[in-house]
Amino acid sequence: MLVPAFLVAACSCSVKEDRDRCPCVLALELSDLPVTPVMLKVEVGEFVHTEVVHRDTVVVLQVPKGKAAVSAVGGALPEGNGGVRIPEGEEAPALYLFHADTDLVSEQLVLPVVLHKQFCRLDLVFKGPPGYGPPFEAEVEGFQCGWLSNGTPMPGAFRKRLLPGPDGAAVLRLPRQGDDSLLMHIIFSDKVVRTFALGQYIAAAGYDWSAPDLDDLTLTVDISVTSVTISTDAWTTTEEIELFI
Repeated sequence: MLVPAFLVAACSCSVKEDRDRCPCVLALELSDLPVTPVMLKVEVGEFVHTEVVHRDTVVVLQVPKGKAAVSAVGGALPEGNGGVRIPEGEEAPALYLFHADTDLVSEQLVLPVVLHKQFCRLDLVFKGPPGYGPPFEAEVEGFQCGWLSNGTPMPGAFRKRLLPGPDGAAVLRLPRQGDDSLLMHIIFSDKVVRTFALGQYIAAAGYDWSAPDLDDLTLTVDISVTSVTISTDAWTTTEEIELFI
């Protein structure tokens, strides 16, 4: 989409002015928004513009030339520094994010703003023999607790306890990871009976944490009297547990 001609005329410098000092007419095209509202932020030096967007639109701004940071966040409220932090004990929000660093050197720039999925929905299916023992829980522990303003993982503690439903299903949203350090603990009666290197198993399945839009994932956890088996379509791992039910 082109910047409307009357806006260009209103914002452009005259021929006699030093054109290096002319502002840039920045048109931000927000389309196919997966969630609303979206918090839009543009920073160029000391110039800061924030705006809440509720639908697909084009936002036209007159901004100084220079190095610009443009971000858009949907699905969570960013902190003052633009990052999103997950409180310990909670799952990741359904976050969609856009970030671009660009040099504004011309008098006009059209920038498409496309938000990308920053979380993985982990569907856990727990199985076990009938009457196999007391209620059990799973706890996922990680070391990325959110996202920095540019979308990279934020270092920090992440921990979420899961209690499977009557059908054995549990769902957890995971934030984008920067490594394979995720752990999953199997807990019986508040005692950890086995810890799995969940992040390494996810990596072995070929999961790509660097993808622009993160895929969802399903794990099957089969608990028997003496072992726990975790599997996806790509791999299966079984480990013994020291527990007699």
